[in-house]
Amino acid sequence: MREVIIDTSDREASCLSEGKFASVFAQCPDAMIIASLADGHIMDANAAFVERTGLTLDEVIGKTPTQLDLWAVPGIGPKVLQQLQTGNIHNLEIPFRRKNGETFSGLMSAQPFDQSSTQAVLVIVRDITQRKQAQQQLQLSEEKFAKAFHASPDGLAITRQQDGMLLEVNEGFCRITGYSEAYCLEHSTFDLGVWVDLGDRSRLIEQLKRHGSVRDFRARLRNVDGSIRLCELSSHPIVIAGDDCLLTIARDITESRQMQEKLHLAATVFESTAEGVLIGSISFFVFGLVRACRQAGPCFTSSVW
Repeated sequence: MREVIIDTSDREASCLSEGKFASVFAQCPDAMIIASLADGHIMDANAAFVERTGLTLDEVIGKTPTQLDLWAVPGIGPKVLQQLQTGNIHNLEIPFRRKNGETFSGLMSAQPFDQSSTQAVLVIVRDITQRKQAQQQLQLSEEKFAKAFHASPDGLAITRQQDGMLLEVNEGFCRITGYSEAYCLEHSTFDLGVWVDLGDRSRLIEQLKRHGSVRDFRARLRNVDGSIRLCELSSHPIVIAGDDCLLTIARDITESRQMQEKLHLAATVFESTAEGVLIGSISFFVFGLVRACRQAGPCFTSSVW
């Protein structure tokens, strides 16, 4: 009697387990198939597989993925089946082909198991096409940013807000400060003594907190040789690996500022010189007129005045 109870309990547990598996198999959003481990012909497929491939259940049952032209890489089917003879497959990225000829990127996992005394394999494929496209777009965006960052004639630097540590600099920044890129990336702006007035950095951070970004903020930066460069800074907050950072663009306006001052000085000197010439000319004219009047005699003088 005890053996009968145990046997009944085992059957109930087995049925319950099979019922749970069938429910998961049917409702799983990932494409799933059950295939023969011996030759790879498909024994069952879920709704997600039908949706992803565009094939009907009648079209896939009894066929192999190779016969259905599901592999976008020629000759990979037999290799996958051979690998499953000795173990599992976990998150293997493979391109697949839909019925209409379109390809999609899939992340495949597969595990052999016994089904009704038959050696079978459960294959799960997750469509990662959108994720791959997003990764490619992100990579392209990063490449574009890197090219623009290092090609800019202005000084560009990415620093950590907390301690001013330099995370990335370009050639323009190295030219303004006089330090090499390698040396910069081992130090903070405080270590390099870049800020002539640390109050400028505090005011920059304060404006960032108030306005979200800063444009054309004038500050004096110190070169390694001790010379002072006047720069216009534009800064934008960014987050890198969870750290609050700053992307700062420094435009060196030292020479243009000096040129403006020289032009202003030249204009001032010119105006002063022009006034002197005018006054001198008037004085010379009046002196000549008086002299002529005196030479003309008293009568002429009295008739004029």
